[in-house]
Amino acid sequence: SFTDIYYEILKDGTTPDTCRFITIVDMTQLYDRSDIARLLYNIGKYQPKVIGLDVCFDDEGENIIGNDSLIHVIEKFNNIVFSSKMFDWKDDSIGWTKEVHSFFYDATDIKEGTVNMPRTLYDNIKRRVPLYELFNGEYKPSIVTQLANNYAGSNIIKNRKEDVNINFSPTVFRILQYDEGEEHPELISGQVVLVGGVYDDTDFHWTPIGKMSGVELIAYGLQSVMYNNEPKYLPMPMLAIVSLLIILIIEVLQHIYLEHMSKSRNIFVRYIIGSTYVLNIFTFFSTSILLAISFFIFVKYNLSINLAWSLSVIAFLGTSRNMHKALRDYFDAWNKKEK
Repeated sequence: SFTDIYYEILKDGTTPDTCRFITIVDMTQLYDRSDIARLLYNIGKYQPKVIGLDVCFDDEGENIIGNDSLIHVIEKFNNIVFSSKMFDWKDDSIGWTKEVHSFFYDATDIKEGTVNMPRTLYDNIKRRVPLYELFNGEYKPSIVTQLANNYAGSNIIKNRKEDVNINFSPTVFRILQYDEGEEHPELISGQVVLVGGVYDDTDFHWTPIGKMSGVELIAYGLQSVMYNNEPKYLPMPMLAIVSLLIILIIEVLQHIYLEHMSKSRNIFVRYIIGSTYVLNIFTFFSTSILLAISFFIFVKYNLSINLAWSLSVIAFLGTSRNMHKALRDYFDAWNKKEK
């Protein structure tokens, strides 16, 4: 699975945390609905807390026996959450206007959750998971909300409607192949069991830690909700204050450095060590320390501090200082000429 990548990344001998309440069952090789129904039955008989199926059977097709088998399993187990998909967004007050259900939606009493994943404009990286989706003016629960509430046995999401920032701290999710459930019933009993294609190329998404299957993305989102450890972001006013303070600190450090170098009697120190090139190296190490501090805060407290603004300004401090000096010298020369 993709968690193998994490073992390559963590070279210091540590290993990623293992999620103890989620088990993923890979059904990449299953296409026949009779086989899928048999898989769900085999999972259900070991009494998982809830089953999340990252598959939408939108087309009834011609497999009558397979369809009947699915419906039989649905009627036997009432702890399966099926997927639905929404499309054709209108606006922020109406939301999505069309929805795709499984073919048995109207004929059976099933739980459904939306599997749409939000992304920002011009950015295809998935960082958040929705709790609810707005559909024709009404909110409908996502698959993560349905799974969380069913696992907890109560409405732990309550009235929260905004998306959840996914915590992508390296995690090992226990993955079983579709025919391994009989060998590991302890990984199913009392667990959240997510069923989907872990290695299905048609359902891969870019995330901050690389490509990931849709079912693993759901697992990360559910874990963030249940552990309540989603990354937090500084409010805009606080971020602006922090950015200004960082810029001021770097500017003061640069000024002290230049003043100290310019007063040296050593020509090498005054012209080489005090040059713009060496100053940039000094600034690089200063900003590296700031990045290390922000990373520590993120790892320790799940608080993300966006340093893009401050680092962008810091990158032009030297250029701005030289431009200011050039303009000042020009106007001084102009005033002397006028006099």
